[in-house]
Amino acid sequence: MPISVMLVDDSLTFLRATIRFLEAHDDIVIVGTANEGKEALVQVEDLQPQIILIDLAMPGLPGLETIPRLRSIMPDVGIIALTVMNTNSFRQAALEAGADIFIPKSTMRTDLLPAIRRLVQGGEEEVTEPAVPLPDPSSSEPDSRHILIMEDNAHLRRLFSKALRASDYKVYTAGTIQEARDLLAQTRFDIMLCDIHMGNDRGTDLLSEYADVFATSGTQIVMVSGESHYRDMCEQMGADFFLEKPVAIGTLVGLVDRLTARQSFSS
Repeated sequence: MPISVMLVDDSLTFLRATIRFLEAHDDIVIVGTANEGKEALVQVEDLQPQIILIDLAMPGLPGLETIPRLRSIMPDVGIIALTVMNTNSFRQAALEAGADIFIPKSTMRTDLLPAIRRLVQGGEEEVTEPAVPLPDPSSSEPDSRHILIMEDNAHLRRLFSKALRASDYKVYTAGTIQEARDLLAQTRFDIMLCDIHMGNDRGTDLLSEYADVFATSGTQIVMVSGESHYRDMCEQMGADFFLEKPVAIGTLVGLVDRLTARQSFSS
């Protein structure tokens, strides 16, 4: 029998993306969703899920207050707390509230399925990894801004990354949507340079999928395309800037400098 899962999150974008991700696996079935804590409390007895995935930061009744109430209604249900706030204080608060496992949203693609399966099999080993790789104490590299370049043209990837590294940015590159997802699961980026046409895929799909993560983490999005008619669509989707190809290297570096300066001022 498939594992029955209930999702509780106030973001419809996140709910849709998570449903697609989980139901791509034959051993998972989504039995219901709720947009906030009170709705989850009303539905949970009728749905009888084996696993509940719940966001910690929701308006109304937040996840930290909802979890103990869910636990009192269904003492044996597996509860996995999800959040973009990957801190020890959030982790400890979630576990003390009654969650079995704490998973940062940035590591969901690698950690969520194993955690669900382990809970159903009777395990309660905690899963948590830092959203940003910890610095190497032996490294003399200064703290630098993290930039993700998502571009399927290998020549442009090398060109853009070389120019930005020369300006002391820490640059990661992805030639496919999946490579970008893998990097986003490991690191918080200050800026993502995102090509619209990625082979048969679209960079705008990734922008929609991670919209809430980007908004919460403060990642600034620069969409890139040789077709100017995408400009309005990208702005409507929440991108910070649109660059039309061909992109002059000086223009790119200057824009990244301005964006990182704006981040420093805002913080």
